[in-house]
Amino acid sequence: MTPDLDFKHPDYVSIFQRRIDKLMRIRSEPAIVPQLKAYYRENPAQFITDWGVTFDPRLVERNLPGLIPFILFQRQEDWIEWVLDKWRNQRRGLTEKSRDGGLSWLAISLACTLCLHHQGMSIGFGSRKEEYVDRADSPKSLFWKARLFMANLPREFRGGWDAKLHAPGM
Repeated sequence: MTPDLDFKHPDYVSIFQRRIDKLMRIRSEPAIVPQLKAYYRENPAQFITDWGVTFDPRLVERNLPGLIPFILFQRQEDWIEWVLDKWRNQRRGLTEKSRDGGLSWLAISLACTLCLHHQGMSIGFGSRKEEYVDRADSPKSLFWKARLFMANLPREFRGGWDAKLHAPGM
């Protein structure tokens, strides 16, 4: 599921190039898009790995870009499967969030992915402060992350999403 990636010395350029190559093949054969959407509907972790991005301004200090492909590691894939199991079986679950584990990005990416592939789905987020949920200029904000994730998906997979129309404050 996850492409080969040395997380200590990542080659993001090659990952983005593979994505561009894949997108060019898709655009040359647009009839396959419905099949891909059906596949991603059942495999949201693969959708995130294939097309998702995340952002970490601290990477710039290491001469890496801040915007990078969201390549899931096994524990993140396991968490997604756990959430999907809870959702499909209508059971509750709780995740303790630690700092710098990527859970905010993971939850937002999964929420965006599920909403794109399940008509009429609604997922909510909350925090102890409004600014942590939605502040348009803050990468700490959950909805800022969602907007970035959505804006960087290929148009074929955005479901018609437009930031100006579909992403007003809160």
